[in-house]
Amino acid sequence: MSAAVVAEVDREMPGVDRRGFVAALLASPWLAARAGSAARPATSMYLAYTSFAVRMSQGRDILKSNAAALGPDAFRELCLRFGARGGQIDLSQVPVGDPAALAAIRAAYEKDAIALEVSIPSRYLETPETYAQAVTAARALGATRGRVALLSGRRYETFETASAWAAFTTKWRETLLRLRPEFERQQFAIGIENHKDWLAPELAALLRAVDSRFVGACVDFGNNLALLEHPDETIEVLAPLAVTTHLKDMAVKPTADGFELSEVPLGQGILPLDRYVRAIRSARPDAALCLEMITRDPLRVPFRNERYWVAFDATARDAARLQRFEQQILSRAPARPLRRITGLAPAAQVELEDEHVRACVAYARDVLKLETA
Repeated sequence: MSAAVVAEVDREMPGVDRRGFVAALLASPWLAARAGSAARPATSMYLAYTSFAVRMSQGRDILKSNAAALGPDAFRELCLRFGARGGQIDLSQVPVGDPAALAAIRAAYEKDAIALEVSIPSRYLETPETYAQAVTAARALGATRGRVALLSGRRYETFETASAWAAFTTKWRETLLRLRPEFERQQFAIGIENHKDWLAPELAALLRAVDSRFVGACVDFGNNLALLEHPDETIEVLAPLAVTTHLKDMAVKPTADGFELSEVPLGQGILPLDRYVRAIRSARPDAALCLEMITRDPLRVPFRNERYWVAFDATARDAARLQRFEQQILSRAPARPLRRITGLAPAAQVELEDEHVRACVAYARDVLKLETA
């Protein structure tokens, strides 16, 4: 293990047992994947880079992770090992301004028959010039579509006033409308994610205002549970707009101030995944199904606190809506606590991440029938 890698571990994961984590990586399938022993592909799903949050920064909070900590070669090897048809790679994982390096990355992925779509940081949508730069890099990688999250945080944590949320929505509506000619010029499809920010009707209204066939949704199956939105509504509203997806299953656990929310392996949560996959396939057959299995501690959703509601209007807090959510969603919580990674040794965290992704791939292949042709 090189000094540079050890330094990277120290920088990206302060406070982590360096020796234990490095030993875990050396013993883990992340490096074993180099042997190419796994048969592939096992599923037509893509894997999102965020499915490897433990490797990026121990997974405790994906908002504090750094995608650059998971390089393109390591990510390719993980896609290869777990038998994915493709990967959703973030532009921060690649040298955007280096055409030769991008070409080499593309060649390596194509050699292993792994397709790519990109995750584009929202800063690239600030101007036509930066968007063109992102699309140029995406095409150099061989990607045919992208995913964008306009907010890096969570609505109920990020915004301290209603006016701050209103300013955010106004900014992005104006920015995306201003970029519409560039979207038409580039002809590169992007999906804006419901990233614990937009309720599905709000995101759909934004996309219809932009009115470009190249700007749709990245439909996350479970994020809007954090906004107390029933996932049936999320899928119904956004499936017709899907460019790509974050396929996942979710579990909840009521708490005194709201509930905890966790991604769990496919089939182990509360979402009717087969029905949702069929809805996406029916509405948008070309939309990618991309797994996002984030192994981390559960997220707190403190909706019983006044602070939670600052950035929502009165309709979101409607008593009947909240009652339905409690009856239809929170009542389905498991008896056992939601799984945590805090307190696990570094090796155990990596093993759990692998276990989760492996279980998802098997479920996608065997139950959802997301098999390769």
